[in-house]
Amino acid sequence: MKIIDTHLHLWDTARLQYPWLQELPQIQGAFLTEQYRAATSGFEVDRMIFVQCECLPEENVAEMELVMEQAALDPRIAGMVAYAALEQGKSSLEPFSGKPFVKGIRRMYDDAPGICCSPLFLEAARALPLHGLSMDISAQPHALADTARMIAQCPDTQFILDHLGKPSIRDQKNDEFKRNMDMLAKFPNLCAKLSGLVTEAAWHRWNVEEIAPYVHHAISCFGEDRLMFGGDWPVVLLAGSWDSWVKALQAILADYPMAVQEKIWHGNAVHTYRMA
Repeated sequence: MKIIDTHLHLWDTARLQYPWLQELPQIQGAFLTEQYRAATSGFEVDRMIFVQCECLPEENVAEMELVMEQAALDPRIAGMVAYAALEQGKSSLEPFSGKPFVKGIRRMYDDAPGICCSPLFLEAARALPLHGLSMDISAQPHALADTARMIAQCPDTQFILDHLGKPSIRDQKNDEFKRNMDMLAKFPNLCAKLSGLVTEAAWHRWNVEEIAPYVHHAISCFGEDRLMFGGDWPVVLLAGSWDSWVKALQAILADYPMAVQEKIWHGNAVHTYRMA
């Protein structure tokens, strides 16, 4: 089964500043394509989508340059989801105009969820399709109600929910997760990534049986055409390894038809991220 990894991070803490990594010494340093190739050895990773890594906002251009350098070393990087300060309005999208390598934008807002419903943020979100861009959403459960209000006001924008909304797996909040997914799956312009789940469980103590209900429910409400695989490397290293997450998901999906598995591992990503 060919894999498109829709959620790849690359960073070098000696080159750019990532404040959130200061509390995570396990994944500080350089995590670039050379290390990713080693981590994914033995799997047929066809292409990857880089997702912005929350470096300092003023280093956004430098992050894009870093990604382009890495894409020259590994042309399987088929595109990137860049950072933009959407709260500044549609002018924040101008740097990405005419850059087909940039597939989408991500602006995280867990610290102030209401910002995603502010007039300028909505202006920018509605303008994304005019630039050929989608929007990745990284939002914790407390921010999903505001997220739903944003999506409802931007019906022509393609949204992509990262990590299934970061469910509190370690706290066994499965009912909360189901309510959130049922609410969000009603929007036809939203799809989701099967990614980041093991880091929401107890690190290094999770098991397949614990993760499976979240995947099964996502498939039941989003359907087979609106879900994609994401490896979330190197963040996944906090809870295990890239291959342990892939093998867990393979086991969870094993009883689904091969056509469904192919869509999740590969086909849906081609369509959603507009890859040839």
